[in-house]
Amino acid sequence: MNAVELAVEKVKGLDEARAWELLAWLQARELPTPATRSSPRGARAMLGFARRCRPQVRSTTEWMSDIREGERD
Repeated sequence: MNAVELAVEKVKGLDEARAWELLAWLQARELPTPATRSSPRGARAMLGFARRCRPQVRSTTEWMSDIREGERD
């Protein structure tokens, strides 16, 4: 019996809830991995966005002073 046939036999024995869990897990595994993504995600995506709004490079101290200034308002 090959691996696919064995997997099918195991799935046949699952209850409905466990089968849905397995299906969700398999679908999540099919999502693109970070290495195959063409554009950055999450916080890294903001790096390019920030450069469009303010092209000059600023230090962390400068950014933090801006943030703290906004908190005081």
